[in-house]
Amino acid sequence: MGRRAIQGRVQVALGVLAGALLLAGAAGAIGVGAIGASSPRGSHAARSASLPRSARGGPDGRPTGAAGANAGAAGGAVGGPAGAALAPVLAQLDAALGGRAGCAAVEIPGAPAVTTGDAAGLAPASAQKLLVAAAALATLGPDHRFVTEVVASGPVVHGVAPHLWLVGAGDPMLATDAYLGLVVTHSHVPDPPVTPLSWLAQALRRAGIASVPSGISGDDGLLSQQRYLPTWKPVYLTEGDVGPLSALSLDEGWAQWLSAWVPQADPPAYAATGISDLLRGDGVVVGPTGPDGPAPAGAHPVATVTSAPLSAIVAYMLATSDNHVAELLTRLVGRAVTGRGTTSAGTAAVLSVDARLGVPTAGAVMVDGSGLSPQNRATCPELLAAYELGRRPGLSAIATGVPVAGRTGTLYDLWRAPPLGGRLAVKGGWIDGVASMVGTFAGRRPVDFALVVNGSFDYPTALSVQTEAAGDIAAWADR
Repeated sequence: MGRRAIQGRVQVALGVLAGALLLAGAAGAIGVGAIGASSPRGSHAARSASLPRSARGGPDGRPTGAAGANAGAAGGAVGGPAGAALAPVLAQLDAALGGRAGCAAVEIPGAPAVTTGDAAGLAPASAQKLLVAAAALATLGPDHRFVTEVVASGPVVHGVAPHLWLVGAGDPMLATDAYLGLVVTHSHVPDPPVTPLSWLAQALRRAGIASVPSGISGDDGLLSQQRYLPTWKPVYLTEGDVGPLSALSLDEGWAQWLSAWVPQADPPAYAATGISDLLRGDGVVVGPTGPDGPAPAGAHPVATVTSAPLSAIVAYMLATSDNHVAELLTRLVGRAVTGRGTTSAGTAAVLSVDARLGVPTAGAVMVDGSGLSPQNRATCPELLAAYELGRRPGLSAIATGVPVAGRTGTLYDLWRAPPLGGRLAVKGGWIDGVASMVGTFAGRRPVDFALVVNGSFDYPTALSVQTEAAGDIAAWADR
């Protein structure tokens, strides 16, 4: 795969270990060793043109060893034994909010979460991806795989297929070898779950395809063909935060990504051209790329390429805060639940599924899946409950995906030193005027927490708030 061969599913082993620590409520360092990686766009600390904010997503990391199995508890104001024990750290978190609109929820083993700050929903930024992760895993299943298919209108005779269609299944990780190289270099995730387009070209050659005189067309009719959402800022495109959305998405919608982020004008045609070029490189005669459109009814299957399991893709999304993955998974949940693969159907379905899982979603507003829109609203108890669903069977990719400070994903270059390095695991996020973090600190007293702050501030201020809050949590947990 690209410049580096696939090394085996190391992430699975790490996930099992991290999940075991979570379930046991163990204190101490999170057992991920020195293995790290980051999304195609790298860490939030770096702001180079080739590493966009989307995959950095603000401080997003994960500790292990947190509160007990209280997923779905709405939490409450300070009170009772847990409230008394947590009162000092809640006061410190209140101070960290700096008088801005915000909330915090903290939970220790064997007790419900206690909260402080605003009870109304706040813009959650990338922490919202926890809601998408839970709904996708619960709806599609952790073992679900996306199958991208090439079909023909009739049988292939003597290696000749007059015309082929490349049919998208919503695989958000379909990539060229060049883009895979970017992912491997910058994701700080072991063995990123990329689906190489080159594997599909090889499958077509094994199927005996030698000539496609009238070319290949792209079919992305499975999901909505709305490429961007109206609530997104134009800068999200120029910064490389999210590319155009499509059920047939190659390289996450990007045509260029080295010196600048350039979106594809027509994602299905771009993917069809990509597979055509690979076939030509193998000596296959392929005509010009055909117009986008649906494959004919009763088309003959010719070749397929299958993605990694959804659990690995969800874990990657959380570790790298990948906006493109979050948006496609949202639409896929919408299609599975309602039959409509739109963002609006998907966001409604995500909240409905999460509510059935026990997440307190009253007052929640979702207008996208990634958290890029400032119009999203979530509460701290809601986000904390979604994170804690990672302790349930079938949903463990939530726990294993959240990045660890100084070790993996968006936190690879952040908070490396004690006490946070290797012990803080949080999914966080940042957009203008919004900072969030949700996860666990593996201290002498393991603790889960959520923090969201809204206001008028820049990224350095957001990072300062998150750093102060994480330090407060660590100091309390290690007393």
